[in-house]
Amino acid sequence: MKQEFETVIIGGGAAGLMAAVSAAQRGDSVVVLEANVQLGRKILVSGNGRCNLTNIDGDNVSHFHGSNPRFIGSVLEQLPVNETLALFDDLGVVTKQEKRGRLFPQSDQARSIVDVLEDRVVQLGGQIATQARIEQLDGGDGGYEVRSGDGRLWRGDRVIMASGGISVPKLGADDSGLQLVEKLGHSRTSLYPGLVALNSDNPQVHRMQGLKVWAQVSAPLSSGRVVVDTDDLLFAKYGVSGFTILNLSAVLVDELRRGPVELSVNVLPGHSVEEVSALLKTRWERNPRRSLELSFAGLLSTKLTRPLLEGGGFERESVVQRISKAQRWQLSQLLTDWRIMVTGPRPFEYAEVTIGGVHNGEIDAQTLESYITPGLYLTGEMIDVHGDLGGFNFQWAWSSGWVAGRRLGS
Repeated sequence: MKQEFETVIIGGGAAGLMAAVSAAQRGDSVVVLEANVQLGRKILVSGNGRCNLTNIDGDNVSHFHGSNPRFIGSVLEQLPVNETLALFDDLGVVTKQEKRGRLFPQSDQARSIVDVLEDRVVQLGGQIATQARIEQLDGGDGGYEVRSGDGRLWRGDRVIMASGGISVPKLGADDSGLQLVEKLGHSRTSLYPGLVALNSDNPQVHRMQGLKVWAQVSAPLSSGRVVVDTDDLLFAKYGVSGFTILNLSAVLVDELRRGPVELSVNVLPGHSVEEVSALLKTRWERNPRRSLELSFAGLLSTKLTRPLLEGGGFERESVVQRISKAQRWQLSQLLTDWRIMVTGPRPFEYAEVTIGGVHNGEIDAQTLESYITPGLYLTGEMIDVHGDLGGFNFQWAWSSGWVAGRRLGS
């Protein structure tokens, strides 16, 4: 039996649920089709189960990446951060701000975000169908037919695609939605893991496995630009992770397609090589008979200094009063400019977002309607847009879902 709606939404994640609220609020009959048993699985695991739902700077285009910044800006300005927060406030979500402008629900429960969005869809008369994995999408300007693998059939005057990218496949993510729109004439870029840890063969890094430090990490790009971030840096058996690396990966993954990238790490961020040299001189003058390794006690972790000193060719047991000025300068350079070569990103199962998607030149930036197939709208990770770490990708999901749902100009 065929069910008929004005708007059929494929995907019940962040963009899909926001599109459903937007469409239902304007009066459309709406159905959300979700392949999984539950809605919003990526919302539920985001932010360690707390959901970093946006950022105070979440509508600043400089935090987003894609082939056309004007396209991104056009979407974000239609549902900027202040309006997003007003919308969630109306849903009952009180937010709190944490470091780097990240905004979380006061409840510290991602589940609350899914629950209030689902409740609003239902209260507005929308329907939700789970375990509806869509295998067929046919139609065009006169309407669409959508069929699931178990034979259920829906008809919609229009279809909003919100099935996401392919990051975190264990949550059910795949490229089935992208395949559906490709069959209708759309094209997509290559796909890469984004907001992801990076691999490194550096033996000192491997020895520091499990250590987290506050550090400044920078990297040169082939364009001549240098990207920099200061935050947690985590060492692992495969390479490097932490907020700094995940955030920089939004740019570095693309750079790594051209070959390995050399990171510069300052383990005493905010201090120049001159300042570190002076700092060491002062510490050594106070305790001249200490070993080089012990001279860092209370300043840096032994788990960091021991491999770093040995990798740099320094004797850990050297008495500091015997270390020359030239050696102190060399050590200061190592502490402020430790080079780590990274060779590539971890696989998609470890990535938070997908880099790449449907070419945004095929989509109307004002409405997110397809130029190729009228009545088809695209949102969220399906589009070749991704943001920095810290709530930016959720803001893109909310904004793009809202824009597609409200059917501007119709």
